[in-house]
Parts: sequence; structure tokens; C-alpha cells
Amino acid sequence: MAYVNGPKACSTCGEIFECRLKLCRHKKTCISAPPAGLVEQLREENARLVEQLKTKDEQIAELIKRASTTHNNTHTTTNKWTVDASVHVFGKEEHEHITPRQIEALLTDPTNAVSELIKLKHKRKRANDNVRCPNLKRAMYQVVVTGEDGEKQWENKARGEVLEQLYDANSGHLEEEADEDTKVGAMFMNHQEKVRASESGQDGGRRYKEQLDKIHCVITSG
Repeated sequence: MAYVNGPKACSTCGEIFECRLKLCRHKKTCISAPPAGLVEQLREENARLVEQLKTKDEQIAELIKRASTTHNNTHTTTNKWTVDASVHVFGKEEHEHITPRQIEALLTDPTNAVSELIKLKHKRKRANDNVRCPNLKRAMYQVVVTGEDGEKQWENKARGEVLEQLYDANSGHLEEEADEDTKVGAMFMNHQEKVRASESGQDGGRRYKEQLDKIHCVITSG
């Protein structure tokens, strides 16, 4: 079919019609076509935004990783409980500051001798301050040990185990100092025999438990 008076083009979308009537009908429903190059611009903008989002995601992931690393390092440092290098490892205390006169005085009071020796040894000498009770509600002590890295640190141990170690070490110290040929020495050794028997089950362990309780009071007294 020949165009009447020539082809007619829509000025909006550019579509060509064979007559003016059809062009008029078309214009009533014609939707503007996007300007030349707009689609390509939108695609480029979309690609740019996608790349920005990808970069932001990577930055967020890195920040989360750093925050997690910082938290873990802090947690490790806290749990390590760094110890002053001058403090002795538990069980390696010095006792040169305790005089013979003080030992003699302790032996005159057998019931309190061991706990008082522990007070002199661990509470009167900063370098021997190597055992503590961090929480009275828990049956746990902390003692100074040498870690795998060679550094001194606090380590959790069962309270009963530490109390028994303290009693054995310090009662043994006093037993070595006691002279059974003297009244004071004989009195102290007699008391020790009763405590050792109690430790083995006599009297239901009452005397031995009393000794451990006295030591616990010393450790928790600050």
C-alpha cells in the first residue's frame, strides 16, 4: 500500500505510519521511548553501583574480622593473668625472711603453727604471693606457674589440692625445725601425729580438716 501524502513518523517514538489517521491513533497511546544512549547509561550506572556494593561488603567483612581478632586477643590476655616476674612459682618460695625466733614461737602453738607459717611465708613476702582465691563461691584457687612460653602466669587448681600441698610443705618445714628433745618440740610433734592420723581417717578427718580450714582463712584474708 502506498503512503498517502508520504509516510508519517511519530515524533515521540519514531515509528512510521502510512497515513495521518493511524499516526493520530498511535499518539494517543504512544509511550516515550528512552532518549538515545539512556539504556546504556543506566546499565553502566547499575554496574557501578554493584561494584560499590561489592567493595562495601569486602570492607565490612574486613572490619568484622579485625573486631573478632581484637576481641580474641583481649580474651587471651585476660585469661593469661600476667604475673610480676619477681614472684616465685608456687612451691618454690623463699623463707630466709622467717627468723628462728619466729619458728620457735610458732612451735609453741601447734594448732595454729602451720597456718601462721603460711601467713609469714606467703603474706609477709611479696615474692611469695603466689596463691590466691579469686572467687569465694567456687572451690578453686589460682597458683603461679611457668607457662609453655616460659612466662609466669596464674593457673586454676582445685582448692582442696592446693590446701593439701600447702599443709604438707609447711607442716614438713616445722617438723624439721622441731626438736623432740625439748618440751616445745615434743608437744608440736605429738600434735602432728594426731593430725596425720586424722588425715588417714581417724576422728573422721576432723583435725585435718580444721588445719585446712585455717589455711583457707589465711589465703582469703587478703
